[in-house]
Amino acid sequence: MLKRDLTEREKLVLREVVGQYILKAVPVGSRTLAKQSNFKLSPATIRNAMADLEEMGLLYQPHTSAGRIPSESGYRLFVDNLMAHQELTSREKDLLDGEINKIVTSDVKDVLEQTARLLAEISNLLCVVMSPPLREGILHRIDLIGAGGDKILAVITIQSGFVRSMFLEVQSEIKPEELEYATAFLNQRLSGLKLSDIRDTLNERLKGSGIERIPLMKSMAARAEDLFSFAEKEDYLFGGVGELAAQPEFYNVAELRKILSLLEDKSMFMHLFARQVDGVQVRIGRENATKSLSTLSIVTAPYKFRQLCGAIGLIGPTRMDYPKAVSIVEYAAKKIDAAVSKE
Repeated sequence: MLKRDLTEREKLVLREVVGQYILKAVPVGSRTLAKQSNFKLSPATIRNAMADLEEMGLLYQPHTSAGRIPSESGYRLFVDNLMAHQELTSREKDLLDGEINKIVTSDVKDVLEQTARLLAEISNLLCVVMSPPLREGILHRIDLIGAGGDKILAVITIQSGFVRSMFLEVQSEIKPEELEYATAFLNQRLSGLKLSDIRDTLNERLKGSGIERIPLMKSMAARAEDLFSFAEKEDYLFGGVGELAAQPEFYNVAELRKILSLLEDKSMFMHLFARQVDGVQVRIGRENATKSLSTLSIVTAPYKFRQLCGAIGLIGPTRMDYPKAVSIVEYAAKKIDAAVSKE
């Protein structure tokens, strides 16, 4: 809690120090700021403002001869009060639009994985996308499509809109009329049932109908565990390990290894997204309850997939480009909402 409000001059200096440090990753000195074309303050005036900001705990000096860098409190004040909205470029929007719009016609997991990679590339941060849990998923329909020779593409759509596709191999080439009959039969028998029930009882549901003797049905029954096992829990999809490794904070291999070990800890991500509320959240350094995240910042936003909820997160050093990170997760979350609601 600050003892007093910042003056306009102090706000200007803090905003510029944060911006310069995010950009260059080196401590910012008064002479550096004074050389900025938009800065009309002398080095001495800037030094005094920096000293006051340091006294308030918003900046600190890593070495006696160095300039200043923002503290966690400085970043927090910047994010809450000084940060300007940063619009994504047309190219960035086009890339995201092109990928996310596939979500209603393609395998959702594939789309979310590619979206995670794109978000990481655009932000230069590690991206985590949480896909919703589908344990109570209700089958909407099955489509069986001939894929040439003895291969069939089975497309499973659940009522929330999620799609899974899988190739099945049959012992002999299947006739179009058999494919059509099998598709109609399966939709009549299985539509409206829980995926878990179909997975566990498919063999029994086919028995006595005669259809179980068709080679395609034998293949489906054998692959039921894979075909109807959508995620029982939230699934976490990652992108951007290379982008994170390129950040100066992680040139040290030991530090990077620490971060990479986090990717194995699903319980940590469950905790991270458990308290997700509407809108974008920014957690800086030690604001993260998990000790392993105390040197990182995390920007998250929820998205809706009809009645299901997921989340998007960007993870990086506290020296993160917060304006861009906030815009990225906000845009991507809204885009997923919009793409699904069109259906």
